[in-house]
Amino acid sequence: MEKEFLTVHSLSKLLDMSEQTTYKLAREGVIPGRVKVGKSVRFNKTVVVEWLQNGGAKDDSEN
Repeated sequence: MEKEFLTVHSLSKLLDMSEQTTYKLAREGVIPGRVKVGKSVRFNKTVVVEWLQNGGAKDDSEN
């Protein structure tokens, strides 16, 4: 199964927020599934969709 990734632009549209806010929340660990590819940032779509279905809460079990 091939993983699907979202760009910051497409994720920010999905979340209805600015790209700047999306970057900030991802850096803070609020938005999961962040993957750096060189200087680019992508988000694992499956992880993000699951996070949204669970209410978008930060997973504190990783800290």
